[in-house]
Amino acid sequence: MAPLTVDRAELKAELWSAIDRQAGDIEGFGRDIFEHPELGFREQRTATQVAEALRGLGFAVTEGLALTGVRAELQGARPGPTIGIIGELDALPVPGHPFADPVTSAAHACGHNAQLAHLLGVAQALRATEMAGRLAGRIVFLAVPAEEYVDLEWRSQQARRGTIEFLGGKPELVRLGVFDDIDIAMMVHASGNAGDEPLSIHWNYNGFIAKRVRFIGQAAHAGVAPFRGVNALNAATLALSAIHLQRETFRDEDRIRVHPIVTHGGSAVNVVPADVRLETFVRGATIEAIADAAAKVDRALQAGALAVGADVEIDTLPGYFPLVMDRELGAFFRANARALVGAANWAESAVCNACTDAGDLSQIMPMLHPNHGGCVGFNHTEDFAIVDPATAYVTPAKALAATVIDLLAGAAEGARDVLAAFKPALTRDGYLRRIRGLTGTRRFSYR
Repeated sequence: MAPLTVDRAELKAELWSAIDRQAGDIEGFGRDIFEHPELGFREQRTATQVAEALRGLGFAVTEGLALTGVRAELQGARPGPTIGIIGELDALPVPGHPFADPVTSAAHACGHNAQLAHLLGVAQALRATEMAGRLAGRIVFLAVPAEEYVDLEWRSQQARRGTIEFLGGKPELVRLGVFDDIDIAMMVHASGNAGDEPLSIHWNYNGFIAKRVRFIGQAAHAGVAPFRGVNALNAATLALSAIHLQRETFRDEDRIRVHPIVTHGGSAVNVVPADVRLETFVRGATIEAIADAAAKVDRALQAGALAVGADVEIDTLPGYFPLVMDRELGAFFRANARALVGAANWAESAVCNACTDAGDLSQIMPMLHPNHGGCVGFNHTEDFAIVDPATAYVTPAKALAATVIDLLAGAAEGARDVLAAFKPALTRDGYLRRIRGLTGTRRFSYR
């Protein structure tokens, strides 16, 4: 059958006009979410706001996916692939942020609130123009929990109780089958550098695994008889030094980042520390590079314990896979971005050392994860803010909407071409086996 004749430029213009008409609502929604941040898997208010907004557009909404996820669907007029428009619900702890929650310290210092505005903007435009009747396939609007890999003790407790299995939102949704009927996933993430272009793309992101470490010594009176103790803090200090001394062994091209913190350093100043805890990520460009660096970190942790005669427990958590952006999707987005903001206001680079659970999706389906500007301050800092609502909220919604047209207009030739060219690194079942295989706890005893 010959492809349907479609004027994609005309369809995009209709959607852009619809988004412009709703710009005030889109920006207001983004500001409201920004002012009410919540931590991952506990984004009840945020999820409710998204669900109510989608219901207001006439969608049937499913809630409670991986505790707080929200999903709605729009069916096209003809059969075709399914596109997922993703927005992340969660914030992260940034105690000094002016909009930090006074109890949890959660703040939208990574701009996830903007993603939810994009999701709503695309949904509104598709409804207002009755665009589904001119598309093939289906669009799923999916608000996902817990992208930020934080609050690990609370999440680990939930995993022990069986409430969740994985500590990140997208891996948990993959486990639950929520992505089983989605063929292609798309979202736009904030870039928190004041000089960044309105729209941009990094083609590859790091992945990571996480370590939760406990050094176990022997308590003693620190003044009267420290020689009776085994100082777990000394073990941790030696281990941190040993990790730092590994840095010259990391290849530049592997983009390894190891950044430990001490989460518990002792119980009282006059007691030899017997329980000292660390957390760290081991980031890298490839799964193989991460595994190599993680083995070196484990050796350094064991060395610190051995040197002072302590025990060490190393709890390894799977973290996120490296993100490899789909080139076909990126090419569609690039063309739409340049049409919206001009070639001079578009940028692309080969790599970014940040990590995201969108990387997990990129292992099993074509993934689009470009960036938007309109922000000041660096991501994850108390200075992060959205200062240009049109650039942060409205323009990315237009770019996503236009990319939907490229993919699903006509007989969805664009999406079919993307899927034909895509070679998944893992099947969904293979991904779940791999991520489960990265999880485990080991104890080394030197007392």
